[in-house]
Amino acid sequence: MMKRSLAIVTLVILALAVPASMLAQQNSKAEKEVLAVVEEIRQSVIKGNPEFAATLEKYCNCTEDMVRIPGYGRLITGTDFLAAAKKGATTVESLEYSDLKVRVYGKWAIVTGIETGKGVQVGVPWTGTFRFSRVFVKRNGIWKTMLYQDTPIAK
Repeated sequence: MMKRSLAIVTLVILALAVPASMLAQQNSKAEKEVLAVVEEIRQSVIKGNPEFAATLEKYCNCTEDMVRIPGYGRLITGTDFLAAAKKGATTVESLEYSDLKVRVYGKWAIVTGIETGKGVQVGVPWTGTFRFSRVFVKRNGIWKTMLYQDTPIAK
């Protein structure tokens, strides 16, 4: 009886452990994918138009559903954000990220971190250090930005 109970407990533990380890591997892969997208967007915004606009079209949900809230508080839709990129109204001289953290929840991911840089966002100049958050959803195998918000860090 004792051997049978031990065997059942062992099987239950194994059954629970395998999906947990598979989920951890999936999340690790997804984290790397999301970080690669964040870096590709960062590099393209520095290079500027038209590369930045093309990258936005690929990795942002550039519709009224996407929201961009820069440090000065204006709400910008994905449609407006893309239009500004195409017109060259969004330019970046420098942009660096630090303290990046990715959390994956199935087809959703949240990225937080610190960004330091200088540029023009939809026609408004900005400079400084900001804490940011981005929310991604995976659609058709591609991680798409749905929300991008940053807040200035006081000096």
